[in-house]
Amino acid sequence: MKKIFPYILLNILVSAATMLAVILIWNAFHPDLKPISNNANYTLLKTPEINSASLLPLDDKTVVIDFVFMPAEIDYEKITVKSVSAVPVDLTGWLLKDEQGKQYTFPALTIYPNGAVDIYSRAGVNSAVELYWNSDQAVWRKGEIATLLDTAGNVRSTLIIP
Repeated sequence: MKKIFPYILLNILVSAATMLAVILIWNAFHPDLKPISNNANYTLLKTPEINSASLLPLDDKTVVIDFVFMPAEIDYEKITVKSVSAVPVDLTGWLLKDEQGKQYTFPALTIYPNGAVDIYSRAGVNSAVELYWNSDQAVWRKGEIATLLDTAGNVRSTLIIP
């Protein structure tokens, strides 16, 4: 046991030094994370702010209706909403509407730059990239216009379904 003790001690020291190096490198490459509390027990980290597209000018494209997959087929039908903004967009409370007045209200959801979310017409369980309208029939028809509205009721995107 006496012969192994120096190796165990050396292992502990090397592990501690490695962790310190990793933390220092992480902090050097992530300078935007600054403490916002000087509480003795813990330090909170500042997170990037989420910009709501409803506060951006209407001329700025933030999200678009990218395409509709298999319209009029309830089992496969989905519509894709894609971010074209350089900042995260909070879609909470936005509406997706068809011409017959059917509408889908987005749950608490933030879409990040280059991100997309699929909204299926059928029932299912929502995830970060798939939402479900829970309709018992197909929502979209060929030639119909799909409209995306922000929380203030401003039209942010439209798509004529091919």
